[in-house]
Amino acid sequence: MTLDLLKMRYFVKIAELGSFTRASSELGVAQPALSLHMRGFEDQLGVQLLNRTPRGVTATEAGQTLLSHANAILRALDQAEAATKEQAKYPTGDVSLGILSSICPTLSIPVIEECSQRFPKIRLTISEGDSQALRTAIDTRVHDLAVTLDSVAKATSVSLFDETLYVVGPSGQFARDAELTVEQVLDLPLIMPTRRHGIRILLERQALISGRALNIVREIEGVASTKAAIRAGLGLSVLGRGAVHSDQEIGTLSAAALTRPGLTRRLVLDMPVNHPATRAAIEVRKVLQGVVKRLGAEGHWSCLAAT
Repeated sequence: MTLDLLKMRYFVKIAELGSFTRASSELGVAQPALSLHMRGFEDQLGVQLLNRTPRGVTATEAGQTLLSHANAILRALDQAEAATKEQAKYPTGDVSLGILSSICPTLSIPVIEECSQRFPKIRLTISEGDSQALRTAIDTRVHDLAVTLDSVAKATSVSLFDETLYVVGPSGQFARDAELTVEQVLDLPLIMPTRRHGIRILLERQALISGRALNIVREIEGVASTKAAIRAGLGLSVLGRGAVHSDQEIGTLSAAALTRPGLTRRLVLDMPVNHPATRAAIEVRKVLQGVVKRLGAEGHWSCLAAT
C-alpha cells in the first residue's frame, strides 16, 4: 500500500488545527472535498484517524501514531525539495579544467574569480598543459573541460577564438603596430619549444613551403621560461597574443604581428564524449565562454569570429 502524500498533508493540517473549517481555509480546499479526502484516507488505512465532534476534531490513538510519522516524513520531503532547489541555484561538485599553458595565466584567474563569486559551492581545479597532454586528459576523463588547439581536439569541440601569432622580442625591439612576414621570421634567432608543439609545427610547415629552415638557437619548454630568455636577450620567439599581451602593455616585452600570410591558431573548448556534463561543469563552461569573450574584447588576444 502506498500512502497518498497529499492526503497525508491534509490530515496533518486538520489534526494540528483541530478543525475542518480552519484547515479548509488554510489549504484552500473546499470543506466537503477535504472531508471526502479524509474518509478515503481512513478507508485506505482501514482505521479511524480523527474523532469528529461538534467542537472540532481530535486525532485518535491511531491518528496520533500516524501524525508523529507523518510530520517526520513531510519535514524530510520539504528538506529534500529545498536542497534540490538550492542545488539548482548554487550547483555543487568538482570540476577539472585544463588550459593550454600559453594562455593559462591570462584566462585562469578571471575564470576562478567569477566562478568563486557566482558558484561558491563548485570546487574548480585548473591545470595547464600542452595540447597533447590536454587531449589525453579529456580522453581519460581526468578533465571535464579543456581549452586547447583545434588540431588535436575532437570534432565535437566548441570553437572559442582565433589567436594571431606574434614575434616576441625584448622591450623596445618592435613598435606597437609592427608587423613581420613569415619570410622575415625565418632569419631570426628563435627560441622554440620541441617539435610536438603547435606553433613550432605551424612555423616548420611554412618554412617547408618556402624551401627553408627555422633558425632555432635554443629549445625551451614553457612560456614563462621562454619569455625570461627573451628578456635576457637570448633570442626571439613566436607566441600567441594571449601569452604576450600583458607583457607588451607594461613594456617588459615587445611584439610584432605575423603577416603575409597572417598566422593564427584556433583554440577550442574540448569535452569528453558520451559522458553527460554535470550541472557544475555546465556552469563553469558558461563562465569560461563569457570570460573568453570579454578578454577578447579587451585585446588580450586578437579575437576573431570563430565558427
